[in-house]
Amino acid sequence: MTETTMSSASSGQHLRGIGAGAIANRILLWGAFLALSVVCVYPMIWLFLNAFKSTNELFQSSWALPETWRYGNFTTAWGYGISRYLFNSVVVAVATVAIELMLASMAAYALVVMDFKAKIAIYMAILGGMILPPEVSLFPLFKVMAVTEIYNTYFALILPNVAFGLPFTTFLIRAYMLGIPLDLREAALMDGASESLVFRSIYLPLSKPVLASAGLIAAMRVWNEFIFALTFVESDSVKTVTIGVMSFAVALRADYGVMMAGLALSIIPILATFLLLQKQFIGGLTQGAVK
Repeated sequence: MTETTMSSASSGQHLRGIGAGAIANRILLWGAFLALSVVCVYPMIWLFLNAFKSTNELFQSSWALPETWRYGNFTTAWGYGISRYLFNSVVVAVATVAIELMLASMAAYALVVMDFKAKIAIYMAILGGMILPPEVSLFPLFKVMAVTEIYNTYFALILPNVAFGLPFTTFLIRAYMLGIPLDLREAALMDGASESLVFRSIYLPLSKPVLASAGLIAAMRVWNEFIFALTFVESDSVKTVTIGVMSFAVALRADYGVMMAGLALSIIPILATFLLLQKQFIGGLTQGAVK
């Protein structure tokens, strides 16, 4: 009886120890997430707060609320040309994402369901594209664009972004499609469906979560892309927001409030897109990882 009582007490203490350790680990984990959140959110809060201030207010009290909320800073920044840069970025991002998702989803489907020679070699070659840094291809790409006369056009930004984003997007979509049962395709083929119909009617609808994730990743990459935009375009009518903001900042060195408003406008589209698609983004990545 005594041994049983002592064993029960020892087990209770052990369980309480485990419970306390789990709580401590959870507190540390949440503390780390909170610290990372502050590090990520701090610059955006500071930026949007100072976008409503005058230059004097910004330097005197950058963390205080504005004495007068200067909404005119945003209209002034819009009038300085930030609207054109935003339009160019939207055109390049939408076109790149559409082409990239179309090509990557077709390549992933072929790599998952079809059986052909050199299948593994082709997949390895696609993955090898992720190793190649964009900087090493600037000179040959520049020569190609000069010969084909697409330099200083939207295509000079869209095509390189598609080429360098395609390997990762294909890898991501293929990993997700591997979890789709092959029986669905076989049943559809037995009913007389073609491969293109199976792809459009079965695999694409089932792959919506990963397509949203891949599209958002590609959009963020293209929106923040700098080296291609700096090298392959020179006209203000084609410059994207990453390059346009540089010219914008030079022109407004004396008016930091308007400059902050322009920078805030430059991140609003991609930030809003992420907030709208964050559930699909996380769901697509986690489902692909589990499968």
